[in-house]
Amino acid sequence: MHSLPELTGTLECMHREQRIEGPDKLLNTSTKKAAIYDHILNKLMTGQYRFGEKILVKGLSEETGVSRQPIMSALSNLQERGFVQITAQVGCTVYNPSIQEVSDFYRVFGSNEGLIAALAAERCLDEEKQRLEEINEKIEQINPRSRGVELSYMKLNEEFHNHLHLMARSPLISRQQMANFQLSDFFIVQSCGFQAHIDDATEEHGSIIEAINSGEPDAAQQSANRHIENIARQVLEAMASGRVGG
Repeated sequence: MHSLPELTGTLECMHREQRIEGPDKLLNTSTKKAAIYDHILNKLMTGQYRFGEKILVKGLSEETGVSRQPIMSALSNLQERGFVQITAQVGCTVYNPSIQEVSDFYRVFGSNEGLIAALAAERCLDEEKQRLEEINEKIEQINPRSRGVELSYMKLNEEFHNHLHLMARSPLISRQQMANFQLSDFFIVQSCGFQAHIDDATEEHGSIIEAINSGEPDAAQQSANRHIENIARQVLEAMASGRVGG
C-alpha cells in the first residue's frame, strides 16, 4: 500500500503536484500508483472534489495520462482511508459521511491525541518542550488576512502535533494517529475550513504545553482532548448548517 506523506498528505502531495509537466501529465518520477494517489488526494484535500461528488476514472486518465488500473488501485487505497466510496456498477464518489459518523470519528481522534499528550508529559525532554512553544509562537504570528493563511496554519499545526507525537515516544500509536489527522484535515476542508479555528488554536495548544511543562499527564490529556473536541464542534456545526461543499 502507498504510504501516506508525513504532513497529513496535503502539503507533500501539493509539492508533488508541482512536478506535473505539459497539459496535466504526471511525470514518471515515482510509480504511477503513487503519483495518481497523490494527484487525487490533492484534489480531495484542496476542495476540488466535494462530499458526494462523482470521481470519473476516464476523466482522471485523460487529465493525467495514467491508465485505468493505477487509477483504480489508488482509489481503492483512498477508500480504505475513508476518503472515497467505490460501488460496483456505479463508480466512485467522494465519501459523504453522516454527521454521526464524523462525530464518532472525532471521539476516537480526540481520545488518541489525549493519550499522546499524556505520554508526552511523562516522557519528553526539556529541550523538546521549548521547541513545542516555538512552533506555537509561530502559529500566533500568522496574519489571518495574509495570502495562503490556511496553508501556513495547516503546515505549522502539523509541525506542532508531529513534535508532540515525537515527545510521546510511541511511534506505532503516532503513525496511526497521523492517518487520522489526514482524515480530519479532509473533513475540515470539506466543511468549516482551517481559518475557523486559527484564533483558538494558539490558546488551546498553550494549555497542552502548560500541562506538559508542569509534568501533568492527566491535564495534558484533557487539554488535547478539548482541542480536538473544539475542532469537531466547528466541523459538525458546518455540516449541520449545510455549509459543506461551498
